[in-house]
Amino acid sequence: MKLKETFDRVASNKKVRIGIGAAAALLSLWFLFRPKPVISEIGKVSKGIYRQFVEEEGITRVKEKFTVYSPVNGVLKRIHKHAGADVKKGETLAVVRWDFDKAVVSPSNGKVLKILRESEGPVEMGTPLLEVGDTRQLEISAEILTQEAVRIHAGDPVEIEGWGGGTLNGKIRIVEPSAFTKISSLGVEEQRIRAIVDFDPPSEMGEGFRVRCKVTTMIRENALVAPTASLFRDGEDWYVFKVIKNKARKTKVILEDRSGENALIREGLNEGEEVILYPGEGIGDGVKVR
Repeated sequence: MKLKETFDRVASNKKVRIGIGAAAALLSLWFLFRPKPVISEIGKVSKGIYRQFVEEEGITRVKEKFTVYSPVNGVLKRIHKHAGADVKKGETLAVVRWDFDKAVVSPSNGKVLKILRESEGPVEMGTPLLEVGDTRQLEISAEILTQEAVRIHAGDPVEIEGWGGGTLNGKIRIVEPSAFTKISSLGVEEQRIRAIVDFDPPSEMGEGFRVRCKVTTMIRENALVAPTASLFRDGEDWYVFKVIKNKARKTKVILEDRSGENALIREGLNEGEEVILYPGEGIGDGVKVR
């Protein structure tokens, strides 16, 4: 009974009611305007196999392609072969009328790759008529930036993608010793070098197919790996935001290497730690995340 009387007396006090109302208002404002946790994508630091690779586009080409020329001055009879036709070594491909009909024969087994001169008419000695090659014997020529080519060596494994089918496996046969200048799509001069890839082509593939080559240049087992998307620069150093008790903590890291989606970590992180991927402007040291 005394407790009820005490409560009624306190509740009837005007100052107490004002204080309770003010506290409730402040509490409501705090809930309304308190910093909300930033929704973030989280990745994990893990130990596993780290692969360093160089990725570049390449073009398929026949290993041994022959251009067939007119051997004499004369009149070329119309060529009836078509691109894609099978030919055998020694088979007649064209006839040039000279003092007598001079047969032009195929130098190898394979297919007609291209007809360079089809119509009948006069030709001079040395005029290119056809291209012949064996499309079962293809290679890939990839033009690689010189600063990346120094990591590539004969025998390095290659994954071949982007040709319209599944992933194919190949191997670097040779890295040519002489570089050349190429203008990029942005108009920048680049020094590139050709790397030749051997592989087993599927029957659907022919010459001139554009492919994507991923050359593995290093494999490290039991490596500490973090997602590349978690890294950002601050001055000359690399940092990540670690997630500790639902808060972002800016952490300096030392990298050993980066390649594709993964970075090889030397110092600053431990296995199992969580890091924020693609940190935006809303992320800072001490910011709550979820």
